[in-house]
Amino acid sequence: MVVFDNKFGAYICERCLLHYESEELAKKCEAWDKEHNSCNMVVARQSIEAKSRKEALKQ
Repeated sequence: MVVFDNKFGAYICERCLLHYESEELAKKCEAWDKEHNSCNMVVARQSIEAKSRKEALKQ
């Protein structure tokens, strides 16, 4: 179940624990994870964690 993580300030996929700015993306992530028992890289790269890693590598 997708919930808003108040500590992080974003929606979280409770299966893979990635955070998303929109509830819609978190739901897409969770649905894929549940159906395929894996992460969809197209969705996961839109997570806040992926975006912050990409920014960190630019520095």
